[in-house]
Amino acid sequence: MAMFETVPVVDVHKDNFKEIWPSLLLSVKTSTYIAMDTELSGLGNRKSLVAKSIEDRYKSIANSAKSRSILSLGISCFKLTNVAKNGMCTDSGQEASGVPPRGEGSGGCKWRFLVQTYNITTLCEEDYVVEPGSLKFLVEHGFDFNRQYEKGVPYCRGNDKIDTKADSMSLRQLFMEILGAACPVIFHNALMDLVFLYENLYASTPPNMAAFLADLTEMFPAGIFDTKYITDFKHKMPASYLEYVFRKSLRTNKEFSLLGKKHAWVEFPTYPAGFSHITQCNCERPGTAIPSNIDKDTQDKLKATVCDSYAGHGWCSRGNSCVKSHDVDLILDIDFLAQSKKSRKRKRRRENQKTDGENEGFTEPDEEQEMDSSIANMSIVAKETSEVGESDTTKNCDIGALIPSVTIGTLKGPVVSGKHRAGFDAFMTGYIMASYVSEYGTHKDSLKLADVGLNEIKNLVYLTGKDIALSVVKSGFTKTSKDHREKFSKFSHILS
Repeated sequence: MAMFETVPVVDVHKDNFKEIWPSLLLSVKTSTYIAMDTELSGLGNRKSLVAKSIEDRYKSIANSAKSRSILSLGISCFKLTNVAKNGMCTDSGQEASGVPPRGEGSGGCKWRFLVQTYNITTLCEEDYVVEPGSLKFLVEHGFDFNRQYEKGVPYCRGNDKIDTKADSMSLRQLFMEILGAACPVIFHNALMDLVFLYENLYASTPPNMAAFLADLTEMFPAGIFDTKYITDFKHKMPASYLEYVFRKSLRTNKEFSLLGKKHAWVEFPTYPAGFSHITQCNCERPGTAIPSNIDKDTQDKLKATVCDSYAGHGWCSRGNSCVKSHDVDLILDIDFLAQSKKSRKRKRRRENQKTDGENEGFTEPDEEQEMDSSIANMSIVAKETSEVGESDTTKNCDIGALIPSVTIGTLKGPVVSGKHRAGFDAFMTGYIMASYVSEYGTHKDSLKLADVGLNEIKNLVYLTGKDIALSVVKSGFTKTSKDHREKFSKFSHILS
């Protein structure tokens, strides 16, 4: 589906962990890539998390991971099942007759993924620090702490406390199975998640970053992809927080599908009727779409209703008490209106060049300009725009009618909001990656991520406040950590 209203997420807790384990294991072992996300009990000193020295940042995050815990773990398994072009597809390593070898050109490609997503409620069995700010944020977004303490899947931090080989179904074993799958892992702003996962589900974090990076290269031989880095440094969107990039990717894939351009397409399993562990996370827009033909004064009034902090960073210190809108779809609508204006100017300029110079000195627009113009000329949401029409009513339209509420919208239907649930956040991360695979990847004769030509964005991790990325590479002067080597040798049967 290029567009979907809900995402099925399997809720996993200690009461159903063993029941779901076989399907979870199968999803992990058959994935093209695995997207992950964590919800944490705290982050530690915020200033030290953005220290100028990257080594100091690492040590601060590692110290936080030793004293804080993972409250929930999101795992979203994406399996690339085929790549279709002009009605043809490949699904077994051999390209269908009539499909160009590079999967490019007129008509584009549909990159089809089968997705299974899990939200695992966890409970650290050791004492850990909880930060009021983090807990308040999670409560505001529907996190149930009573359920976590009652049903969280237990685990211990640091090195193995028991013979983990005998504990065949545990969180630590699950993490080893993910490593054993040897497929790429995807994060959005990866460094924090990587350090916490290492300390909480793998072993004690190394004393320095060089050893940590060396360990990661062996743990994830197929590579780490950070969608926040890709968004900021490759794709260059106006904002790069998770929900913004996801909602924009949703729109882009729908538009490219309608235009016959390359796009990502996701499908979900059909779960049996008696399977009661599914939560449908809502990703339908909560408000009314903004018509594309409103005048500048109305655009300015709409923009004034948006919280600038949330629009730019996906976070506001006022939380739910903020009187301005945190509606990401409204933020995107306003961005699209601004982009449409630029696209129309480019189109008029090209038309004038054609008319005045009879094509003399005129060059064809590149693919990006063509896509901008095509998207701009489509309605932001076709149905709503057609209902408004092209009359002068848009010049005097009621902003309240366009935005029923300027606070965070309430999602419709008998489903839950997906925001800040680790499972849904992992799905959003994986979906963003699917969009980037369809846009920047080149399909040849393989359904493996390693073979679509994305090495230039592999093993590059976003660093807040830095104009460079952290490269996950092993230095020739650094050894892997002792705890990692012991762990690797213990689980050689999984990792080989």
